[in-house]
Amino acid sequence: MRGDREKGSHRSHLAKCGTTIGKGASGSRDKQLIGIDLMGSDNPPASLLSAAATLSPCLPSHIELVAIGSPDYENAAKSHGFSFFPALESIGMDENPLLALRKKKQSSLCIGLRLLKEGKLNAFVSAGNTGALVSASKMILGTFSDISRPALLALMPTKKRPVAVLDVGANLQAKASQLVQFAHLGAAYQQSRGIANPRIGLLNIGSEASKGTSEIRLAYKELTKLPAFAGNIEGKSVFDGEVDVLVTDGFTGNVFLKTAEGIASLVLDRLHAHIPKNALNEIGVHLEDLQRHLHYAEHPGALLCGVKGVVVKCHGYSTPEAFANGIRGAIEFAACNFIEILKNHLRNCQTIQ
Repeated sequence: MRGDREKGSHRSHLAKCGTTIGKGASGSRDKQLIGIDLMGSDNPPASLLSAAATLSPCLPSHIELVAIGSPDYENAAKSHGFSFFPALESIGMDENPLLALRKKKQSSLCIGLRLLKEGKLNAFVSAGNTGALVSASKMILGTFSDISRPALLALMPTKKRPVAVLDVGANLQAKASQLVQFAHLGAAYQQSRGIANPRIGLLNIGSEASKGTSEIRLAYKELTKLPAFAGNIEGKSVFDGEVDVLVTDGFTGNVFLKTAEGIASLVLDRLHAHIPKNALNEIGVHLEDLQRHLHYAEHPGALLCGVKGVVVKCHGYSTPEAFANGIRGAIEFAACNFIEILKNHLRNCQTIQ
């Protein structure tokens, strides 16, 4: 039953070696070009190239990876069978996003987004400066009608099915009207994954309508107009899985996401440290399943939702495994023609305030 309700399950985004990474929405095998930003993250470009190279045995012939970075890495990229596009500049993590975008129009990040805009890429993956990626995506790709700000959307595991949390870092502050927009984006995203009537929750410090900041209270009032709104959700209740979309501002969402990742990592580390070696064979399969369910490296980055292109943001400190899974996620989004699906869902939504 669960599989029927969730046709586009989270696990499909993390297709493992030996599993074909999907066809397009119409089953076409047209070439899919996935751009990979090698620059600007906390990891060296060579490490990101190696991470991408681990996918090569898994990819069907119609998927092509396009590395974008310093010319110094062209030979290495081509040795892995990737196409390559040189970028003479890079935006660092500590740079002011808007200033960097004005000064570094030939950065790998800007080049990748322009290639996406021109239709020369089907998706773009970056672990670089979040602020620069969000601002450049908005300027270069543009947003859907009635969406004032794009939001970073991340899937998080629950006791039931994954919840889409947004925003997790694109907008440190959000007005009530923007929180409502995030709710529509999240609902459309979950519908595209096969959830017909996703339930929406608003992250808050209490379940009562009177709780939270003024913007949260205003957003609550507006969200009550949606039949799918389930009310305020406290952080401790998120993982019960009673909602499919969790709405919050980027500051709170980012803290929530990283705190959850940290707790999951602690739990996994303690389990590995305290399980006797002679018991590992007996429970190894269950532990591996728990690892896949909890560890952030198993999840496909965050989708920049609301812009007119598939843009996936990985953590700047992503492990090679996490970066590879970010690429997997981008391939899935591009293969299923996600942007058109999202556009159609938004068009069918009631007018966004």
